[in-house]
Amino acid sequence: MYLQYYRQLPNFGDALNPLLAERVFGDIFSDDETRKVLFIGTIIEPSAQSGSHEIVVGAGAGYKRGRYSVDNRTVLCVRGPLTCDMLGIDRLHAAIDPAILTSRFFTKSRTTGPAFMPHHHTHSTAGDALEAICGDIGIRYISPLDDAETIISQIAGSSCVIAEALHGAVVAESYGVPWVPVIFGSKVLESKWRDFAATIGNDYWPVDISRNIAFDGIVRPTNVMKYALARAGIGKAKYKYLPVKRATHSAIGLLQRDLFKLKHGPFVKPDKAVKAKSIEKLDTAICRFHEMYPGTRQ
Repeated sequence: MYLQYYRQLPNFGDALNPLLAERVFGDIFSDDETRKVLFIGTIIEPSAQSGSHEIVVGAGAGYKRGRYSVDNRTVLCVRGPLTCDMLGIDRLHAAIDPAILTSRFFTKSRTTGPAFMPHHHTHSTAGDALEAICGDIGIRYISPLDDAETIISQIAGSSCVIAEALHGAVVAESYGVPWVPVIFGSKVLESKWRDFAATIGNDYWPVDISRNIAFDGIVRPTNVMKYALARAGIGKAKYKYLPVKRATHSAIGLLQRDLFKLKHGPFVKPDKAVKAKSIEKLDTAICRFHEMYPGTRQ
């Protein structure tokens, strides 16, 4: 079997796949792509690749447009109800993001203080500046491109997590660490957040901390135009997060103020019963996988 996930960038959500999958499914993976396991991430595409059969255990859909099909796929469970709707299957197949299982396999470290984990695109465009900004106000900056086990330890040991990266939030939820979702840049995919939030009995209400700062020092005219149109209610809503302002002392000060305030919430409050039921459905799907492929182990 082949473990399907995005390998081109060592982003945390993707890097969780081999780390957790071996513990959940056993040492079963190889380069044989005739059967693929889709586990963590928004990796379900409209149709399965020709010549491969896909086994979906917790993955989500949302990045690709088009009509989705379950042909040549065995769907044991998916990340959430929005993925079910995209695939045209009953919402009973909605479980929860498998990263919620992280705390079963990695012990919680000593609690330190609050942390901020950005989306990987935010990190690539403003990481150095944001790390310095966070450091000045006593917030640990977590790079989504660090080693996955290091990130798990940092999240598990945080007093709270300010999360723009979805799997920063999911892993925080796994450990019971308070977390608050934020939007800083234009690359956040709201549908995958809503997909996960529904499985813990919530909706997705992120705090907007975008100050539209161009940390690279370049204010692009095309971004300014898109930003102006978005503010006027024209064009894509995500354009209102584009970097169109200089990194002035005032703008950076406002961002620091926003981050500092978030050390005290508002934190997401999961519905414990809904969350427990979602995890139970994921566990049932994993057990079903082992029944279907008895050569595997837990």
